[in-house]
This record gives sequence, structure tokens and C-alpha cells, in this order.
Amino acid sequence: MNQDKQYCSVIIAMPLPKIMELEKVLNVLEGGKSRFARDSLRYYFTIFGKPTDDGRWGLSIEGHHLSLNFVVANGKVISSTPTFFAANPATVKNETNGGAKIGTRVLANEEQLAFNLIASLNEEQRAVAVIADKAPKEIRAAGEPQPPQDKPLGLLVGRMDPTQVEIIRSLVREYANNLPPDVAGERLQAIRKAGFHTIRFAWAGAQKPGIGHYYRIEGPTFLIEFVNTQPDPAGNPANHIHCIWRDPKGDFAIPIK
Repeated sequence: MNQDKQYCSVIIAMPLPKIMELEKVLNVLEGGKSRFARDSLRYYFTIFGKPTDDGRWGLSIEGHHLSLNFVVANGKVISSTPTFFAANPATVKNETNGGAKIGTRVLANEEQLAFNLIASLNEEQRAVAVIADKAPKEIRAAGEPQPPQDKPLGLLVGRMDPTQVEIIRSLVREYANNLPPDVAGERLQAIRKAGFHTIRFAWAGAQKPGIGHYYRIEGPTFLIEFVNTQPDPAGNPANHIHCIWRDPKGDFAIPIK
């Protein structure tokens, strides 16, 4: 079926191969002594229901530092959240003899564009965008079936200058484009329809690499969270990323009551 080919093809889209390859790096850095199996092929496809053109079914692709979830109804994807990506190490800084090369950086744009944005803010904007001096240890509601329902915080896109707006547009597109083109297009169309000016950008923690940092971007149709506070196995600080895209109205096509 077309749906099977289309959504199974996400496994070859970036940044999936690099996330999977990092399992080899982790295995070397941990000396093969982790309580978890470090295997770049230990990722699972799970189908819920029977894939048909006129029914409702689901697909999950999951493994260490990866969780993709789709619900399809009548041949159309009606939900693609939660979408979780992570990287440890985020930047390979140690030789691993056959693993990813030193300097390999995973989820680079997701991190760097946000640094560019926070650096571009003036003092007044930064006072609104920065919600805490210290970054949280983890994204909110990690592992929970539905996203947090806290009141949105941070700087409105409507209060940004054109250059800053283009940076945050690029950042949101970076997340959206990690999925198949039609899913990404629908995500971006929903954002445009709700009004890009209504989105908020919030930051916590350090505003430079190597020290714990966190941000979130949220609007009526989506929530992005990113955190980098943990060291990698070699001890390099703030070199372990977790990031997620969620639907504030309900993940897995299950409306929040």
C-alpha cells in the first residue's frame, strides 16, 4: 500500500540514521557495560489495527532516543505526535574507532538556530523570553501519554523583528521537515492558519554551548521542547539532547478533555 511505503520511508530520513549510528558510539564510550543494549538496529515497527485505505490504524517506530507515532484514518495521517528525537553525544568529541567521526553533530540545526535566536534578542525581548536562569533536567511530561497543559510563556513572535521571525520560522521548519513532506506541509499549514504571530519562544539556562540550556516554542497547534543538560558518557557537559514535537490538543489523535 502507498501508506506503508510512505511512512516506513521515514526511517531513511534525517536525522534518523545519525541517531541510530550513535548507538555504536555509546557502546564504545560506555565500554560495552551499559545495562541497556546498544544496537543501531534495535528499533521496532509496531502497527496498531489493520492498514487499509478506508479504516483507522496506527504506526509507531521506536527505539533508544527515537519515537515516531502516526494515526491514519481513511488514507490520511490525522496525527503524527508525539515525535521524539534525541542525541547522545550531541556532538562526537571522542575517538570511537569505527563509530561516528569526531565533530559529528546530531540535531545541530535544532540547537544552533535556537542559540542564534536567543543571541539576536535585545535586552527587553530577552527579559520576556528567558523564563529561568537554570535549565530543567528534562522536557515536561516526559514519557506521559499527553502533553503538558501549562499556560504558554515567553516572547511572542509578534514582538520580534523580521530577522528574528525568519530564524524562528527556520527552526520550526527544521522540526517539521524531519517527517515526510505531506505531514510536514500539513503541520506548517496548520501553524500558518492559526497565526504565526501567536507563537511564543521561551528559554531557560545558559545562552552558550557546553552549559545546560532549554527552550520551547508553542502555539495553538504545536509544542516544541528542547533540553540539553546531561553530560555524554565521556563527561563532556551539556552534550545530550532530548527534543519533542507534541500536539497541545492531544497526542495519538486522542483529544484532551
